[in-house]
Amino acid sequence: MRIVTYDEVDPRAVRQLCVTAAGWDLSEDQVRKIRRVDPRCFDGFALYAVEDGKVVTQVIPFHMRVRLRSGEETVGAIAGVCSHPTRWGQGFARATMQRAHEWFLSEGLRFAALTTSRNIRGYRIYEKMGYVDLAPFYRAYRSVPRKRPHPSDLRFRRASRDDIPTIERLFREYTRGLLGWTVREPSHIPSLIAGNPKLLQRYRIVLRDGKPVGYFRTHLQEEVHLEELILPKVRDFREAVALAEAGAPHGLASVNWVTARKDQERLWRLGYELDGPIPDATMALSLRGDVAPRSFLEEFGVPSGTFAQYPTEDF
Repeated sequence: MRIVTYDEVDPRAVRQLCVTAAGWDLSEDQVRKIRRVDPRCFDGFALYAVEDGKVVTQVIPFHMRVRLRSGEETVGAIAGVCSHPTRWGQGFARATMQRAHEWFLSEGLRFAALTTSRNIRGYRIYEKMGYVDLAPFYRAYRSVPRKRPHPSDLRFRRASRDDIPTIERLFREYTRGLLGWTVREPSHIPSLIAGNPKLLQRYRIVLRDGKPVGYFRTHLQEEVHLEELILPKVRDFREAVALAEAGAPHGLASVNWVTARKDQERLWRLGYELDGPIPDATMALSLRGDVAPRSFLEEFGVPSGTFAQYPTEDF
């Protein structure tokens, strides 16, 4: 087995691996666009295990800024992990991830992190490598009465690329005082759009008297009614949720990926019930093994309820 970078393999082999092993595509054009706009990328973009001339495993390492109790810090992040089904259980993913960890350590990083699902076999691999769940993710539900929302001068519209600075400004304002994935670099959303041009269609700008007061995400085709409700003022939050509920499918409104206590309490006050933890999870690892899990949970603000992660930071 050899472990090489993206530039050392055939891009067509990468596409074939991703589609076969993970059910999504990663084209050469997508990689080119991501590398052009996203400074967080690893120099070689991704790592691959090659066995008998065949690309069998992929790991995409990069770095992200997070806000910890001790201040802002760069952590290693891992995305796009997949192995060919004929190579499952043979150690290829573990070896490739360990190579990514070596790169993180060479950069002086303390922590590595990834988002995953507890429903997949990879979750057990990550546990055996020392990764631990950071915080539970919940989904909130409310039965919507069959009546029109209270009159409001709020309006929604689809976001455009011109709205990205506004989204970033509102996010910074709303997450002030929250820890975890609350440091959003200017290149982050453009890099996501480079990988998935349709992603921007999920964002809605919330307007009051024509001025942006917040935003949220929605993608009903995946049965996600609302997520990432970023409205700094409580009144705007309450009215935006009421207005959005009018379009809830089957009379049931839902909010995905609820982590911070601040969001939980706002939704409770509106009559929402939290259900979970859901299978989605973010896991973290002390790369040098010198920080106990309890200590880094405190660093990320988990016991205090200040840990936050929203779907834009899904990696």
